[in-house]
Amino acid sequence: MNFKKRIISILVFAALTLGLSTIGATAAPTTYVHSIWSQTPLYVEDNGTWYTATGGNTIISWTDVALSSGNTGFFNAIVNVGVNLYEFRLKTFSSSTASQINGTFDIYKNSVLVATSLTGSVYGLNQATGNYFKFYDSSSLWHVSAYIDSRKDY
Repeated sequence: MNFKKRIISILVFAALTLGLSTIGATAAPTTYVHSIWSQTPLYVEDNGTWYTATGGNTIISWTDVALSSGNTGFFNAIVNVGVNLYEFRLKTFSSSTASQINGTFDIYKNSVLVATSLTGSVYGLNQATGNYFKFYDSSSLWHVSAYIDSRKDY
């Protein structure tokens, strides 16, 4: 009789363990926090004039699920074009999805503010490493793009 109870106890324990681990696996949240890093810029558009980038760095971080504190985003691209240094900054975050950040942006050229509070979007952010993302302002006069060198989504 003790042998049967022991076998039944082991089977019940195994069933509960397997069932709870399956429930835990399916209840895991989807990814909604994202970040991208790039050291491979492509192009800069400066008030309608296009240039090929010669170096630079970009960091992007954002959420796409409504958090109790609200969604948030960060975008900063510092790109060399020959002797000129451009910096694109997200000034005011307005909204985001898994693939895009919207807001207002400031643009600096050689540390001088050349465009302020431009409405625009950074998009293509849901792509895999090796693909590229783009920023355009709403007038399509300012642009920066770069390859996605690495990313983290959780």
